[in-house]
Amino acid sequence: MEMIRFAVIGCGMMGQRHADIIKATEGADLVCVMDTRPDNAKTIAEKYGVEALSDYDAALARKDVDAVVLCLPSGLHADFGMRAAKAGKHIITEKPIDINPQKAQELIDTCKSAKVICAIISQNRFSDDMTAVKKALTDGVMGKPVLARASVKWYRHDPYYTGSDWRGRVKGEGGGVLMNQAIHNMDLLVWLFGKPLCIKGMTEHNREVMETEDVGAAIIRFPNKLLCTFEASTSTYPGFEETIEVHSQCASAILKKGKLVFWKHDQELAEPKAPDFAPPTEGLEPRYVLFQRQYRNILATMRGEEELLVKPEEALAVVESILEMYK
Repeated sequence: MEMIRFAVIGCGMMGQRHADIIKATEGADLVCVMDTRPDNAKTIAEKYGVEALSDYDAALARKDVDAVVLCLPSGLHADFGMRAAKAGKHIITEKPIDINPQKAQELIDTCKSAKVICAIISQNRFSDDMTAVKKALTDGVMGKPVLARASVKWYRHDPYYTGSDWRGRVKGEGGGVLMNQAIHNMDLLVWLFGKPLCIKGMTEHNREVMETEDVGAAIIRFPNKLLCTFEASTSTYPGFEETIEVHSQCASAILKKGKLVFWKHDQELAEPKAPDFAPPTEGLEPRYVLFQRQYRNILATMRGEEELLVKPEEALAVVESILEMYK
C-alpha cells in the first residue's frame, strides 16, 4: 500500500486528534507538525518522534510531505490551503472549507488546477445509521420526504470562548453556533437532500463572551418540495443530543447523535442497514472511529482507488447555506 505522508498544521485540540488518527491508520504516516506556538508543536512531536516546525513554508518545502492537515481558525483554511495546493500538496481541512465562499471557490479551483485532493472533514456522514438512512433515501425506500428537522442544542461554558482568540469571533470563525457547531448538521442535510433552494433564518446574541450568535433558527426549502426546520444553540443548559428527523408519507426516521432511535415504515420494512465498513484499528478510541472511516476514503482517493465521498463543492454549499441564514 502506498504510504501518504502528512504534516499537521495547527497543534491545538484538533491537531492532536488528527495526529493520533494518522498514526493509527494504515497507509498514513506523520512526518512533522507545525504551530506558531512552539510548545504546542513540541508536545505532539515528542509523542510521535517527528519534527516540530514553526514555519508553514518550511513544511510545504519538505519533499517527504505529500499532504497537509489544516487544524486552524476557520478564516485561514482557504489561504493556507491554496498555498499548499500550489506546492503540490493534498489538503485535508477541518470544517468549514472557509468562512468566505469566494475564497472557498478559489481553493477548489486551485486544487483542481494543481491536481491535488481537497478534503473537508465531515465525519458524521460515516456513522452506520446515518449512512443507512442515506441509502434508504437514495434507493427510494422512504418514498418522497416531505418534512425534516435538525436540532443542535448544546452548552458551552464561557471559558470555551474566553480561552481562544478566535472562537465566537467574526474574524476567526465567521459566525457562532451556526458556522461552528451546527455546521455538521447542515452538512448532513445537504448530503441527504441536496443544496437548499430557499432559507429564512433568525439569530440572537445573548452572551458577552461572544461577538457572534449563540442561538439560530431557520426554515429551509430543499428540492422536491421538502421543508425543514433547523435550530441551534450553545446556550441550552445542560446540552442535548443533536437530532435529525426525516418524515415522508410512508416512513419516518429519527436519529440522535448519529444513532437511529426511531424507524417506522407503512409496509413494516425492517430498519435500513449500513454498508459494511472495515473494522477500526485495534485499540482505536471510539470517538476516532468515524474520523478514521473518512480518512480511509481520503487516502484511497489520494491513491486513485476511490471517489472522494465528501466533495468540496458540497462543503461550499454548506457554508453558503449558513451565510444565507445570517442574511
